[in-house]
Amino acid sequence: MRLLALMYHRARAGQHGNAPDMLDRHFAHIAKHCRCVLPGEGLKPDALNVCLTFDDGYFDFYAIIFPLLKKHGLRALLAVPTSVVRERSDASAEARLRAPADINAAHPNHGGFCTWPELREMAESGCVTIAAHGFTHIRLDHADVDLHTEVVVPQTLLSARIGRAVDSFVFPFGRFSPVALRKVSQTYRYAFRIGGADNLGWNARVLYRIDADAMTAPDRLFRQPRLALYRARHYWNRARGR
Repeated sequence: MRLLALMYHRARAGQHGNAPDMLDRHFAHIAKHCRCVLPGEGLKPDALNVCLTFDDGYFDFYAIIFPLLKKHGLRALLAVPTSVVRERSDASAEARLRAPADINAAHPNHGGFCTWPELREMAESGCVTIAAHGFTHIRLDHADVDLHTEVVVPQTLLSARIGRAVDSFVFPFGRFSPVALRKVSQTYRYAFRIGGADNLGWNARVLYRIDADAMTAPDRLFRQPRLALYRARHYWNRARGR
């Protein structure tokens, strides 16, 4: 049984994203050849099970990726750092899509991130499951991190605002300390990190994700040499205690 958790960010070409046309063709390939699953769902032993995970909750997820998911009959996990979410944005959709990432992070009021009503609409659609991505999106591998604020508060806030249980946590930057992992394990059912490896199921204490940004072909992540590499990395990571 094989589970790939793929990690995406923006719907724009570049190091931390993919152009909308590439995502469209990539999603078409997944819909045709893979089983798309969300955390905890049953896995088919004779299929390539794929969990789509998107980080940060940028507005382009709502404007571009959400419609593509509906077009292809797919679902995704959207990891949201709750401190950047606002009730509304007065900026135009075009301005929100053009806003650079650094401006969004420094000035969430510019509308570069999804709003609470947008998150709620997507959660209610059944196409998107919301995950916590910290409160302020800081790394959780430092001793001075306030783990209650970064781990517990996001779950409470997201659950209340979107009206859905939140049982997945995606570590910002994929980093965490043993103490942070323990806190997340006590609060959430599923936790995700980076690792460039596949998973054998949902039961791992922390699940590996594979970088899916900057793709050069819609099927690039699923070619046999890469699938073999993901499995080798799985066992290598485990051997190193990662």
